[in-house]
Amino acid sequence: MGTGDTRETAAAPYFAAAIFLGAFLLFQVQPMMAKAILPWFGGAQAVWTTCMLFFQTALLGGYLYAHLLSTRLRPDAQTALHLSLLLLSALFIRVLPSADWRPLNSGAPAFRILLLLTVNVGLPFFLLSATSPLLQSWYGAAAPGRSPYRLYALSNAGSMLALLSYPFLVEPFLELRAQAGLWGILYILFATALWRSSRAYLAARPGPLPPPGPVAAAGRPPASAIALWTLLAACGSAILLSGTAQLTQNVAPAPFLWILPLSLYLLSFILCFESDRWYSRGRWTVYFGFACAGTVYLLTAWIKTPLALQLPIHSLSIFIACMVCHGELAALRPAAGSLTLFYVAVSAGGALGGLLTAVGAPLLLDGPWEYHIAWGTLAAAVLGLLAGRAGLRSRRARLGGAALLALYGGFVYALYDNYSEESSSRLDMRRNFYGTLQVYEWEHYGAQALTLMHGQIDHGFQFLEGDPRRDKPVSYYGPDSGAGAAVRALRRRRGGRAGLEMGVVGLGAGIMAAWGRSGDRLTFYELNPLVTRLSYAYFTYLDSTRAGVAVVMGDARLSLEREAAGKARRQDLLVLDAFSSDAIPLHLLTREAFEVYFRRLRPDGVLAVHVSNRFLDLEPLVAGLAEERGLAWTVTDSYEVPEDGASASTWVLVSADAGLLADPLISSRSRGLEEGRAPLVFTDRYSNLFRLIRGGWLAGADME
Repeated sequence: MGTGDTRETAAAPYFAAAIFLGAFLLFQVQPMMAKAILPWFGGAQAVWTTCMLFFQTALLGGYLYAHLLSTRLRPDAQTALHLSLLLLSALFIRVLPSADWRPLNSGAPAFRILLLLTVNVGLPFFLLSATSPLLQSWYGAAAPGRSPYRLYALSNAGSMLALLSYPFLVEPFLELRAQAGLWGILYILFATALWRSSRAYLAARPGPLPPPGPVAAAGRPPASAIALWTLLAACGSAILLSGTAQLTQNVAPAPFLWILPLSLYLLSFILCFESDRWYSRGRWTVYFGFACAGTVYLLTAWIKTPLALQLPIHSLSIFIACMVCHGELAALRPAAGSLTLFYVAVSAGGALGGLLTAVGAPLLLDGPWEYHIAWGTLAAAVLGLLAGRAGLRSRRARLGGAALLALYGGFVYALYDNYSEESSSRLDMRRNFYGTLQVYEWEHYGAQALTLMHGQIDHGFQFLEGDPRRDKPVSYYGPDSGAGAAVRALRRRRGGRAGLEMGVVGLGAGIMAAWGRSGDRLTFYELNPLVTRLSYAYFTYLDSTRAGVAVVMGDARLSLEREAAGKARRQDLLVLDAFSSDAIPLHLLTREAFEVYFRRLRPDGVLAVHVSNRFLDLEPLVAGLAEERGLAWTVTDSYEVPEDGASASTWVLVSADAGLLADPLISSRSRGLEEGRAPLVFTDRYSNLFRLIRGGWLAGADME
């Protein structure tokens, strides 16, 4: 073996270690940052989509930087500049954002998230993003006889290990501050490995150093190839992000479901770039046809499909779509001389897909149609590839093309079907950062009513004018509900007098206002401006109540903190009704949050927490937080009463006044925790949703 081969072999471990560790850090910081800031923005699923947009954009910047660095500068200048930036980022690294970044209102959340991420992790993430293409370029120059593309598979393996380890090994055992500290230590180790790689690169590179300059025009891929790389990457990214939204909205709330589609996305990169044996256009086109059919089925019949079937269909379909996108990308990859340009085009496509999904869709679409559009676009692209490459000359190719054309029509139909579904009863549909809100008129308990829906979650209804129940508290707020029983017990304690001071976290249709009397005051805390707008536009609870009403916009916990620090009157009752939907604001159920609530409540006041949830068992968490403060608590169950318009619900009532909770109005429906469930405590720095997931949540859970 020659001296050059020896140098190349010695250099390889440094390149592999730096690429693997850089990718691991790159994808470990993503769920960590999303977890840290998710509570500040109401637990909205769009927080993850916006974070992904930032990470994809930073990835594009890193790839472009690597491309320019490797084609414009001499090797010694490349290493000097990159190591200098790396040292700068290590000196001023700050992973977790300070509390000063918490929004004071609900305006422009996407912009605030992007700015927050840029300031706190922008430079380290940018440099980590550049690692894989830059070191592959260095390795390709130092070892010209070896393909650098297998290092790309190694990079994606590091990324996937980071994602899979976070929910199972990191989040359950380390609080956020410890996670950030460990990440910082690993970042220093990464910087050391990269420094050793740069030395190995300069030492192993044979022959004279070439002058700086762009890639020769003769060796540059044509614009059509670059456009196709970008399109395929954009389709994969858009399907990943819009599919994740579908998964978390229709299947389950747990943030680890963000990681499942992203892991499958990375797995497709690993397989397609590790070896050509994993992807065959003919075989995977057939799989893609089945994935299209399954996706069309879910888009048109999801409400009739068991959750245990939805999860594998969604996940497998996303994986197949990504295999097609990335398999075609791998088949179209250029020679090593254009490697960094290829990665720039791929990352540009990823950023474009993220931009259209996170920013374009909420601005341009009034409903969640981006998943339909992304799949339809990819189906058309695959049809175009088949027509262009195979020419549809063979009988098999013509049959495949006809099937894909039919499936493409299926996506158009699914889009139309979803858009027109129950259109006769839909009065309004609007969308913003926090999701899609719809107002329907349909039958409730044998009478017509208006209903406010957020995604698939019922946020309250009101019977139409003329119905004697129109101004009565209905749904989860009926007379026997936890909130209703608390109001009645407090009035009895006050000798029937009015004058209750009540706070309600989560406006919905405004049903709690129906409990108001003259002399009472109700303060609603609402994060989503659309909820307030539609509540006033279509429902009359807020206007018809005899109590004084105020709606405070912004995150409820921040608003309550400001009030507790000021001279606001302390409240008799604080209702938390923000935990029925798929993405819960977990920061409202922590030790620090309870400290705020009981500074805001009177000594004999009541905290009423609505814990009805299809997937999460919140009772032990509320009980644990109450017991830690030495407070009395009880779980109350109410049942459906059609003649009153009341729905079944479960509440946990907490108070320093145990005598109040012993009132028969409450105690007649009280119970403790069910056998096998023990109280637990979350803090702002530590939470683990796995401990809250109900057993059997995939099977037999009906959509609301």
